[in-house]
Amino acid sequence: MKLPYCRGRIFLWLFAIAFLTSCAHTRPVPTVTMEFEPGMKALAANVAEQLERSGLGSQFNKVVINPLTKQRQLKKIVIDPFIDTESGYPVKVNSRINAIVSIEIARRFTISGEMVPENLEVSEYILTGMVTLEERNKGRDQKYKVYSAVFEKSSGVVHASASVYIRNFDTTPMDIYKDSPAFLKGQNYEQHVDSVKKKPNETVNKGYTDKLPVKSMRVKGDMLYEQKEYAESLNYYNKAAGSTNEPQLEVLNGLFTNLVRQGRLEEAERAYGRLLRVSIAETNGISSKITFDPNATIPIVSKAGLYTIYMRQIANLVASKSSCRLKIIGHSSRTGAEVYNDMLSFQRAQSIQKQMSSFTLEIMKRTEAIGRGFHDNIVGTGRDDVTDEIDRRVEFKFSQCGN
Repeated sequence: MKLPYCRGRIFLWLFAIAFLTSCAHTRPVPTVTMEFEPGMKALAANVAEQLERSGLGSQFNKVVINPLTKQRQLKKIVIDPFIDTESGYPVKVNSRINAIVSIEIARRFTISGEMVPENLEVSEYILTGMVTLEERNKGRDQKYKVYSAVFEKSSGVVHASASVYIRNFDTTPMDIYKDSPAFLKGQNYEQHVDSVKKKPNETVNKGYTDKLPVKSMRVKGDMLYEQKEYAESLNYYNKAAGSTNEPQLEVLNGLFTNLVRQGRLEEAERAYGRLLRVSIAETNGISSKITFDPNATIPIVSKAGLYTIYMRQIANLVASKSSCRLKIIGHSSRTGAEVYNDMLSFQRAQSIQKQMSSFTLEIMKRTEAIGRGFHDNIVGTGRDDVTDEIDRRVEFKFSQCGN
C-alpha cells in the first residue's frame, strides 16, 4: 500500500534527518585547557551532539505524549548538580553551569532544570557531572578536568559522556556546605563519581539511580538555603531523612547545618552524633573541619561552638567503646620551613587532644597525636588565607570504633 503523498514526504524527510544525524561525526572537545565559559560550552555542545547522534536523537525516540494534554512533546533532561571531587560538595557555579548547558542542549532537547523533585518526576534523562583538580600549582593557574554524562532515568544506560580541561574552575561550595562538619566522600560520593565516568552504552551505578528521589529533595533544600529560606530548607531535608531507611551522610549533613543555622544546637549535636557514626561506617573516619589561623595552635575562635560539638561527640564515641582507638592528625599550610610546619601541626593535634580530654579522660589513653606538616595538603597554594584554610586542620582516623 502506498503512503499518501504528504505522509510519504514527511516520512522520507524524517528518515533522511535520522540517517544524516547518525552518520555525522561529533566534534571532539578541545584537548587544550580553556577558560570556564568556553570550556563549559564546548562540553555541553559535545554532549548535545552525542545525544542527537545516538538512538535518542531520532524524532520518534525523543518525543513523548503528554498524559494530560495528549500532545506530543520533547523528552526532558534534568541536571544533577556538579560536585567537586576534592570535597564531595556541589559547587556554587552550578547555576551558571545550568544556564550554559540549557542553551546548548535546548536546541535539540528540553531541559527541565535543576534536579528538584518536580523536575525529576517529569524528566526521562539525567545530566550529571563533576570537577576534579588535575594540576595544583602555587600560582593562580590551576588545571581542572570537568566530566559530564547523560543517562536514561529508567534504565541507567548512558547516551553521552565527555570531559574538558578548564583553567581556574571556581570550586567554592554552595552555602549549605561552607559550615559542613565533614567532607562528603562516602558511599553516595563513590557512586556519583563512578556513574559520571561511564561511557555511552554502559550503565550507571544502580545505587546512584535508586537514590535520585532522595537526592532531589536535598537539591531543593540546598537551593532554598542559598535563598536564605532556612526553615523550608530544613523541611526538605527532613523529608529526605524520612523517605529512606538508611541514613545518608549528605542528608545528616544538611540537617546538622540547617539546625545550627537556626540555633537549635542540641538537635544539631544529635544529628552530628549520627553523622559521625555513618561516616566511620562508610569511610573509617570523618574529615573534620577543625581549622586554624596561620601559625596558631588554638582553633578559629569564631567557630568554637561548632568545634565543641565535634570534639564532645568524638570523645564520647571513643569513651563508649573500649576497643576504639583514635589518631588525631594535625596539618599545616605550605608556607614556611618543613621542620617548623611539622612541629606546628603536631602542636595542633596535641591542642585538640587536650580539649577532648576535658570531656573524658579516656581520650589520653586511647588517642595518639600526630603532626603531618604540609605533606597532606588539600589546596596546597600556601596563600595563608581563607582559600587554603582547610590545609590548616586536624583530622581523625578511627580504629575499631564502628558498630
